[in-house]
Amino acid sequence: MIADAHVAFLQQAHRNNWEQYLASLQPASSVGWDLCILTANNERQADMYRRQLDWRASAGLMPARTRFMVMADPPGRRIGSGGATIRALRALTEADAHALAEKRVLLIHSGGESKRLPHCSIVGKLFARVPRTLPSERASTVFDEFLVSLSGLTRELPAGVLVVSGDVLLVFDHLQLAFARGGVIGVAAAAPAEMASQHGVYAIDGHGHQVRAYLHKPQPEELARWQALRADGTVLVDTGLVWLDAPTACRLAALGQEEPVAALCALSPLAGHDSLGGLNLYGDILLPLAGSTRLETYLQDHSDGPATPQVRAAREVLWGQLRGTQFTVDLLQPAVFAHVGTTHEYWQLMAFDANLARTCGWARHVASSWRPPAAAADQLVAINSLIQTSQRPDATRPALVIDSCLNGPLSWNGAALIHGVEAEGPLSLGTDVVVDQVPVQDGFVSRVFGLDDDPKLPWTDSRARFMGKPWTEWLAAAQMLPRALWPGLPEEECTLWNARLYPLAETRAESLELSLPLQDPQSAGAGWRARWESRRRLSLAESFAEANIDRLLLAMAALEDRIAAQRFLVAIEAEKPAAEASALLGEETEGRGRRCRLVAERLEQGGPLLQIRGYQALAVALADSAWESRAFSVLSRLIATEGQVHNPAQAPGPILHSKRELLPVIPGQRARVRAAARIDLGGGWTDTPPYSIERGGAVLNAAIELGGALPITVEARWLNEPRLILESDDISATVEPSRLGEVLDYSNPSDPFALHKAALVMKAILPGEGDPTTPIADILRRVGYGLRLRTDTTIPRGSGLGTSSIMAGAALACLDQLLGRGPAPEAQWFGDILCLEQMMTTGGGWQDQVGGLVGGLKFTTSEPGLPQRLHIDAIRLPAETWAALQRRLLLVYTGQQRMAKNLLRLVMGRWMAREPEMIRALEGIGQLALTMRQALERGDMERFGGLLAEHWELNKRMDPRCTNPFIDRLIAFMQPYSLGCKLAGAGGGGFAIVVTRTPDDAERLAAAIALEYRGTPVRVWPFAIAAHAVAREIIPLAG
Repeated sequence: MIADAHVAFLQQAHRNNWEQYLASLQPASSVGWDLCILTANNERQADMYRRQLDWRASAGLMPARTRFMVMADPPGRRIGSGGATIRALRALTEADAHALAEKRVLLIHSGGESKRLPHCSIVGKLFARVPRTLPSERASTVFDEFLVSLSGLTRELPAGVLVVSGDVLLVFDHLQLAFARGGVIGVAAAAPAEMASQHGVYAIDGHGHQVRAYLHKPQPEELARWQALRADGTVLVDTGLVWLDAPTACRLAALGQEEPVAALCALSPLAGHDSLGGLNLYGDILLPLAGSTRLETYLQDHSDGPATPQVRAAREVLWGQLRGTQFTVDLLQPAVFAHVGTTHEYWQLMAFDANLARTCGWARHVASSWRPPAAAADQLVAINSLIQTSQRPDATRPALVIDSCLNGPLSWNGAALIHGVEAEGPLSLGTDVVVDQVPVQDGFVSRVFGLDDDPKLPWTDSRARFMGKPWTEWLAAAQMLPRALWPGLPEEECTLWNARLYPLAETRAESLELSLPLQDPQSAGAGWRARWESRRRLSLAESFAEANIDRLLLAMAALEDRIAAQRFLVAIEAEKPAAEASALLGEETEGRGRRCRLVAERLEQGGPLLQIRGYQALAVALADSAWESRAFSVLSRLIATEGQVHNPAQAPGPILHSKRELLPVIPGQRARVRAAARIDLGGGWTDTPPYSIERGGAVLNAAIELGGALPITVEARWLNEPRLILESDDISATVEPSRLGEVLDYSNPSDPFALHKAALVMKAILPGEGDPTTPIADILRRVGYGLRLRTDTTIPRGSGLGTSSIMAGAALACLDQLLGRGPAPEAQWFGDILCLEQMMTTGGGWQDQVGGLVGGLKFTTSEPGLPQRLHIDAIRLPAETWAALQRRLLLVYTGQQRMAKNLLRLVMGRWMAREPEMIRALEGIGQLALTMRQALERGDMERFGGLLAEHWELNKRMDPRCTNPFIDRLIAFMQPYSLGCKLAGAGGGGFAIVVTRTPDDAERLAAAIALEYRGTPVRVWPFAIAAHAVAREIIPLAG
């Protein structure tokens, strides 16, 4: 148990280390090592390490100033950690004679076959997964944890070499180390005495730093003899970190030229001979530095391997060159030191040690996609895994799932470790089982063994186990002879590492079918034994040697892509901000592109609202507006489709008539519809899809007359000739389309006749599809008459008074009038307008048409979903309040213009991306609409005016471009006269709605504006709330 105070200290230490690590990743950073060297067991392992480093570099996870090298041991040689150290230093000196004197070098020893940690044998223990998420959303590894812990150490560090063992995890405050003393400095951590028998221990002189003895896995009596037990019952355990100052590093590099040493380091012509030994960093290089070491004892020492003649000769040289070098210790306290040596140790550290996880800031689900039930969340630790499965809730200890994709039911007893597995069907594990799936050249091998099995022990050793059972017991239960597993091998090599247990299969599923029964062969299904015996079987050693590195890395990359895509989708489903979801896709450009394509494929199978949010999030992730366009296209189709489902007679589509008598054409007859404008007092934007579809809306608005008249007019008239004439009187423009394609181009928002064209298609007067070259005259000739459609308004463009939507409603109503149809039901009418705006790609919600086509002051709400079902509540105010509102509510034209389409896209795009500020603003605006209604009904004009000002502040947060310096100045100018002010509609120009402090202030403000802004369009416009918003009429030919 780690004391709470120590946990707090180390948590802060990690935060400090993390900050330095992040700083080291910046392009111009001064933080980090000059050079980092990784040693590897052979060239194949070195190639894997280089690919791992390249992978990180592409993701921006490598310290910018650090150069990385990987050095493999010579083929067929075991030169030891000491030999690898001298060999690396020698190579560095030959490449740059001044490197060791000037640079800060990190040397990580990471060779070896990881026999006691088989699932790491291929990638190396150095790249064993750790349950922490890196900045790129990738799962960390032991290597990455070294970078985190050690990056900050270099700030005040002199030139020298820090040698690190690649199978330890160390959490400490980097500020505890300075390496200011010369010579060699070992780094120790205070640990309980019982840990001594598993590690190296430093014995020091009194309360100083000088090393008296270096003890190799000492027993209690040896600790006592060297007085290595401290007063608090702890010992100084070697952490695997050793500092060599520059002169010492240079001397070691020079020793690579001394023949007895060079031979053992494979640096001389004699290197090809079997040296029968290697050099160990501690037993051969550091041991002679300890004060108590005697030459005779040193030469004969065999704690780290046989003292062969070649080893003794090299030790003679090492003693002569290194004896007398200062050897001291720096103590890390508090610190967490954990050795990753065996499968059980690894599982214990990553899945079962809650104190370690709390200290290190580890999580139980890292870079993974899994949504467990609450009761099961702690029973599985997932690292870089995709789990779309149920799992047994009564397991006694957690399962550790790494680099795996599990799509079927999962169960286990005791503990479990699942690595590299892709399983579509059920995966059932016994007690304390490991499953590791490996791609080889011709297929796959699933390696199954016990969590506590030691692969290095001969099967005859009483401690040797397979599947947690003594080998004799397992072989008897399997009715199998040893020679079936170890044909032709000498007894000492008959280990689990060399046992040919695992059948080669063409597919992952088959490899699991053939290997999982090894857990309990006597219970295997009929026919399994024959299939197992008929296949070529590989041992752990052979599958390690034959592992296909390319396939392994491709599978890992593909899995990371799938996990990232799935986590992105889960975030979108949970309505997380798009920026937050985007981070889950990683930083590397090519990988992000692949993952976005996977997301898009999945979105195609999802519902429209998920597609809308998902495509918008992809637009954020890729900074590509094409995805945003796709999101809005889905929205348009959704609204149009709902319009067709609920109102098929009015839906856009092929022409509905083929004979003249099917249309009630009265030659020369005209239909005219006049409509009000609207002012939006509160809640604007909550009516706009997709927000209104997902959350519902609430709007307070009113229909208004301008200058005593309804300001919007649409007129339609049958012509005697098969011609189509479209007119827009407010801009004095006329067009006569001659081909169908000219009409079907209604989605062009810059076309002043887009509304006319879309209305004709929606009412099926013209077909919604067909050959674009078809003459309009040919289509109208079937009717026998042509059509003139005219629109007009006295409202300036970009007014913010809902002109476009209201005119769309008036146009549809006018065409219905012309066709002899009665007024459409209100809900159908409003739904058609919403569809029409989506056809035109201008977007928009329902408040404009409700505001301008329903008379009076009203509070309108909608429930989520389609079709949008509106509840329109007319507001009845006391006569005194009504009079005050009429006198104190002003409409001021700003003279500025702004079209709403791009603004609609901008604001709703931010909602679709679930930007937190936009969510808060829209929720606030919806609530404001209700509060404003309540203030009016109480007759509280002061409160109402203040709420109008609050609304304007929220509008500016939603879209800073809804104002400009001119508008800001105008609002400031009006402030002495007003309680509150906001721009109508989307803002950015048009009209300002103002509530004055008193009725007299309304007159004063009008006069002040006329004086201040004379010679400009800025002025107060006369208006009145219109009790009747729409006037329909049929005008006979004589009229």
